[in-house]
Amino acid sequence: MRKRIFSSLAIILSAALALSGCASIPRTSTVQQIEAETDASGAESYSYAAEGPAAGADARAIVEGFVEAGRSVSEDYAVAREFMDAQLSNTWRGDTQTLIYDAFNVVNGADANQYTVQLEITGEVDEHGVRTNYPDHSTRAVDIEVAKVDNEWRITKAPDGTMLEASTFTKIFAAQTLYFYDSSFAYLVPDIRWFTSGSGTTTSMVEALLDGPAPYLQNAVISAFSTASELVRSAVPVRDGEATIDLNSNTFAEATDRNILLMRQQLETTLTGLASVDSVKLLREENEVNLSTEDTNIEPAKVNPSTQDTLIGISDQYLVYVKGLSIIPVGGVPDISGYDPRDPAMSPVGNRYAFLNGRRTQLWGIDDSGQLRLSLEGQELIQPSMDLAGWTWTADNGASTPIRAVPADTEMKGEARPIDVAWLEGAQIDSLRISRDGARALIVATEGNSTSVYVAGVIRDAEGVPRGLTDSPMKIYPEVPVNTALWDSDSSIIVAELGDDEAVEAAQITFEGGSEHLQLLLGMVGIATGVGNRREVYAETNEKLYTRVGNSWHELDDFAQDVAYPG
Repeated sequence: MRKRIFSSLAIILSAALALSGCASIPRTSTVQQIEAETDASGAESYSYAAEGPAAGADARAIVEGFVEAGRSVSEDYAVAREFMDAQLSNTWRGDTQTLIYDAFNVVNGADANQYTVQLEITGEVDEHGVRTNYPDHSTRAVDIEVAKVDNEWRITKAPDGTMLEASTFTKIFAAQTLYFYDSSFAYLVPDIRWFTSGSGTTTSMVEALLDGPAPYLQNAVISAFSTASELVRSAVPVRDGEATIDLNSNTFAEATDRNILLMRQQLETTLTGLASVDSVKLLREENEVNLSTEDTNIEPAKVNPSTQDTLIGISDQYLVYVKGLSIIPVGGVPDISGYDPRDPAMSPVGNRYAFLNGRRTQLWGIDDSGQLRLSLEGQELIQPSMDLAGWTWTADNGASTPIRAVPADTEMKGEARPIDVAWLEGAQIDSLRISRDGARALIVATEGNSTSVYVAGVIRDAEGVPRGLTDSPMKIYPEVPVNTALWDSDSSIIVAELGDDEAVEAAQITFEGGSEHLQLLLGMVGIATGVGNRREVYAETNEKLYTRVGNSWHELDDFAQDVAYPG
């Protein structure tokens, strides 16, 4: 059955029940071994030797066995269906959602022959492969009804979906990356999904791609495929490294040669991330798709494009470049020492700069010709971030709508624009960084005593003017305290809680779920990381500048403060 992508990433913990004593939650089923297999496409899949219901098992054992049988995905969850009566077995779907749990317990429900599965969950994957992670100690309750069928207890009512213990989940599911375009079609933006491993992975990925981006990217990225695009059959065969994608005629109804090339590029970038796929073949209802002329070509879109390896910083009240172990004054710019400059930023392209004054009440910009101008006045401004389209982003925490975007050319595009974000109402913005592709914003925000890390899509109009952020952000749960976050790649970030009076532990977090903690540094007040291979990570205290070597910090001979990579 075709998978669609419209579910929200927002956390909805409905019907949650508090768990107590989770470490002692019992399970009656024996843990079975998961064995790896290799299918014809070369993809590794896993089968779980789950057991069906035992003769004469009581009702609670049937419910517990059903939970454990979620590990067996073969033959459309055939083992799980054995615990059901005939009617439910014919209608129940196991692929609509997967609850990822650390522990579960089965308790009596509100009515006779009703049981509740109490789960302490860490995450959830919906039918489209979109994963939502939950904070520690989150709970979920699943109600199940049973009845006697031919003198054996069977499940007569249960919600669609399965439940998987966290360590088993990572054996059965794997993170895969779909790609969509930024508004200029110059960059491919990653969209991480989770699918069961095996021969059906390529099909799941293509169907998900055709249905569009995850909620936190909707209206911020573009697909080369129209909403009418569908596979002719729910299958993407892979033979000798070539994946064949047979699409309906509606896919190509208004497609130009350029559209077709963009489709191929989007599919190739997505599917060649699989070990089994080297190339793709595009069909239109079993007929090969050809261009009307061989002269058409497109500029290859960039994936995880590197930032420059030269940083901007402040030394003795002047702008300086930091490159490797060298600190070099920036030429061709005016004297800014009178502003007590701090938190400088440098554009990803061109020679534009921005910085805050010492009181954080003014944002100043320096254009390509070296002209200095006041870009924004406010209160409690935060470190600016400059995007590829020429916009400088900051937040004015003294304003009711704190996020602001300032165009490079105020004469043509006007003054700073407030970016209204309903889900940030009442929050203080601690950190804001725009991704290298310009399609996403990485935000650290504090409301009351709670600090959260979000990734949201940047919505722009046809001219690249930012109009807002997407309504359903992806929320990230770091294992370390946070007040700042930076892009480390197009699908990983570095977070830390900077401060000059304690040892600070930064952490690298990937969107696939991995994390790595960096070595503690006493009094870390700044950190800088750039997108791309072999980009140095810099950290600073009030008196010293360091680079990361392995997992330790190496002190530099010279010092610059507030160092930042372009962007």
